[in-house]
Amino acid sequence: MTVGPGILALDFDGVLCDGMAEYFESSRRTCSRVWPDTTPGDEVFPDFRELRPEVKTGWEMPVLLHALGSDAPKTRFHADWDAARDELMARDPRGHDTLAKLLEQTLDQVRRDWISSDRAGWLAQNKLYSDVADVRRLVSAPDRTAIVTTKEGQFCRWLLEDWAIEVADIQGKEAGTHKCDNLRALRAKYETETGKKLTIWFVEDRLKTLQCVRTHPDLQDVGLFLAEWGYVTEATKAEARASAGVKVLRLAEFTGPFSSWGGG
Repeated sequence: MTVGPGILALDFDGVLCDGMAEYFESSRRTCSRVWPDTTPGDEVFPDFRELRPEVKTGWEMPVLLHALGSDAPKTRFHADWDAARDELMARDPRGHDTLAKLLEQTLDQVRRDWISSDRAGWLAQNKLYSDVADVRRLVSAPDRTAIVTTKEGQFCRWLLEDWAIEVADIQGKEAGTHKCDNLRALRAKYETETGKKLTIWFVEDRLKTLQCVRTHPDLQDVGLFLAEWGYVTEATKAEARASAGVKVLRLAEFTGPFSSWGGG
């Protein structure tokens, strides 16, 4: 019997791409537009890298960087990032929702401006975790491989083109759906195309997303894998190991044969 998925669904940031350097610089440029009086220096990069796994969505990264540049205690961010984030944003007269929208729009625009003026420089700030030949072999192994990400799809396309990595589909932020819905859409699309029932394996570095998938009866057969090399805390890894139906995947397993993955 063949071991492996018919559809391999991969998160992008924290699974394929280590964009920490790009996150930092894009967040710094966003900070300089949203809070012109403060531009964090390189000295806070180690703290930014350490705390990045606490962040849930992209627009929160400039909030984190702004806070670090203001000498806020990072122990509070480890303890309860959501509460600390909301407390920081409450100090801004623009209000939480307005500020969150502004940060999201500004971060996307900063990236577009950077790419427009220096595409090579932007691309160079994003690295594959694995050897490119191994990734090409991985994505070509199943019937279909798709990217499922909250990152804007066009940014993923530019990076994959630069690495000469081909996938069947990219479902990015613009799709406007939850990743559970993305998985359903992929299954429906590719089972129609191939005329056969396809198993799905989903690799993600956000445990709560994997746990959400497991709550849906129609997705019970999806193999779920937490990428331990991604933006994941030690506490999250421990929780994942205790979670039914989730396998903690090592990078060496990810680029090895599917038989070493354990099936989810």
